[in-house]
Amino acid sequence: MAALQTLRDRAGVLIAVVVGLALLAFILTDLFNGNSLFSNSDEVGVIDGQSVKIQDFQNRIEEYETFTKMSQNQASLTEEMQNQLREQVWNQLIQDITFGKAYENAGIDVSGDELFDMACGNHVSNSLRQLFTNPETGMYDRALAQNFLKNKNSDPQARFYWNFVEKNIKNERMANKYLSAIMSGIYYTDAQAKLDADKRGKETEAAYVAVRYGNIPDSTIAVSDAEIKAKYNQYKELYKVPESRSIEYVSFPIRPTDLDREDAEKAAAALIPDFSAPETDAYHFAQMSGSQMGERYLTKEQLPSLLVQFVERAKEGEVYGPYREGDTYKVSRLVKIAQRPDSVKARHILVRDAAIADSLLEVVKKGGNFAEIARQYSADNGSAINGGDLDWFNDGVMVPTFNEACFTGNKGDIVKVQSQYGFHIINIQDKGANKTKYSIATIEKPVEYSSRTQQEVYNEASKFLSMATDKKSFDAALDSMNLVKRYGNNIRSNAHTVASLRQARELVKWAYNAKVGQVSNIEECNDEFVVAVLVNVQKEGYTAMNDIAPMLTREVRNEKKLAIVAEQAAGKTLAEIAELYNAKVDTAKNVSFGSNTIAGAGVEPAFVGAIAGAEKGTRVDATKGNNAIYVAEVIDSKDAEVTKAQTEAAYKQQFQTFQYQVSNYVTDVKIEDNRIKFY
Repeated sequence: MAALQTLRDRAGVLIAVVVGLALLAFILTDLFNGNSLFSNSDEVGVIDGQSVKIQDFQNRIEEYETFTKMSQNQASLTEEMQNQLREQVWNQLIQDITFGKAYENAGIDVSGDELFDMACGNHVSNSLRQLFTNPETGMYDRALAQNFLKNKNSDPQARFYWNFVEKNIKNERMANKYLSAIMSGIYYTDAQAKLDADKRGKETEAAYVAVRYGNIPDSTIAVSDAEIKAKYNQYKELYKVPESRSIEYVSFPIRPTDLDREDAEKAAAALIPDFSAPETDAYHFAQMSGSQMGERYLTKEQLPSLLVQFVERAKEGEVYGPYREGDTYKVSRLVKIAQRPDSVKARHILVRDAAIADSLLEVVKKGGNFAEIARQYSADNGSAINGGDLDWFNDGVMVPTFNEACFTGNKGDIVKVQSQYGFHIINIQDKGANKTKYSIATIEKPVEYSSRTQQEVYNEASKFLSMATDKKSFDAALDSMNLVKRYGNNIRSNAHTVASLRQARELVKWAYNAKVGQVSNIEECNDEFVVAVLVNVQKEGYTAMNDIAPMLTREVRNEKKLAIVAEQAAGKTLAEIAELYNAKVDTAKNVSFGSNTIAGAGVEPAFVGAIAGAEKGTRVDATKGNNAIYVAEVIDSKDAEVTKAQTEAAYKQQFQTFQYQVSNYVTDVKIEDNRIKFY
């Protein structure tokens, strides 16, 4: 287990190995091109013609769950983490299948020798370089990696751990090989990079008139059904949508009642006899009740306002409460009153070994150079560089044993204490003025809704459900009970939330098995009971023309307005155009291809593209924008001085675009996602 524990100390890095692979960035959110609920009963999906069986998929999920538990040293995972892992496994499957075929066709693989070289050789994987970094030196520790690989087979958990990581670094290496092979066949010249950088760096100033679409009344522009249909067909691909469901629902939140608050107050009060007993360890008792505050000394100014008057008159051992803070009832016990400095200045040397700590303590007590010893031996790299100096710090900032040694010791003392980090040799350099401080232990009882309250809310939801049997009666029941209708639109099959509802997976599954107009049973979503009615089933395909007819009509009308402005603006000055449309002449400054916005006009990429880079004196005729139609004249145009860094940035950006296009091509496959049948 020692080898595994070594890796657990780097849990954050290990998770990054999984979720941070280069290929994962290539998985696009719109890959899910299909979702059939009527395929093979044990088929969780089909990716590029390859069937994915539920048992194989579940095995992968369990592998990821086991790895995550081991990495984070957790016995169980939250529902949210499980959902995230399922999504991650699905995305990884898409990678493995689509890119796996690409690797096979290209003859790309990673040998055993290559894997060893990535772990212990001269070409260490970045992921493993972080994984086997020595925490004391900050450098890659080849011996640590070799020792782990040597001993992993003696520990089943360590062997599983390594096999999981090995698969991911292998994928990482194959991705790098594949992309490198493709990128080597793409040539982007320095001249092209400089030209792109020139375009982005060039700045233009232009005078312009913005003719708002509303300046031409809609009533003057006729739009026919044929024109709407033609516009729909022209841009039909833009209206492609995945399968989804839309619902209307009513929520019955489960919230604590006044009676629940009384219960919490009584529960807190019932603990007072034991909590206030002289023999009771108040800090431990408070911790067992759920309070996370340990022994800590605070001034009156640092105490909650409710406790200030209490500590002014109380003696050690007295209690105050129950009192309410937010949704929690508390009882506080004044454990100690002490005179303590407001702050302390100290330095320390941190070592892991007790014998070494004793030796160094003896050296510094005999006059050894504390600062030099700290720089040479301290494991606290942050302070070691400064000779162990921690400067001034307030009471309660440091870990308990360290803090107490500093605030109860005397100026000039050199002492040794142990904490969870190791052994500290502390030199108390100075202490601030003493103040009266109070150490208070607090027990807490949060206000939570009871089963009684939960049943009352459920009864209310049941009353509504008894009145709602279809869409019409659903709406009538809302009016009758004076409830608010809420909406969950375009719900995807793998959603776990609906609008503001959390833990709504069962509601989503119901929506995908219901018929339009059908009313659900009472579903519990986190702390809410929900009754819903299915109002729309959107199959994968194209948005119906009627659903977007208003948008299409506006688009056709705006194009006709563009033609009108183009015709009427021809031969006119900007001032004349402004007068014609009751507008004004504005100025756009510092316009470049690096921005999509115009000050005063908003986000207008088409207008930016029309004037950015144009030469001085150029007339830019009517341009259709998001918010208006623009006519402009370029006042000035300045060529920016392009630096080498800007050229290199343009070069890098172009190659990132190439990589994205490669990924798009590889992953452009037919995918059926049937996970909703199982999860």
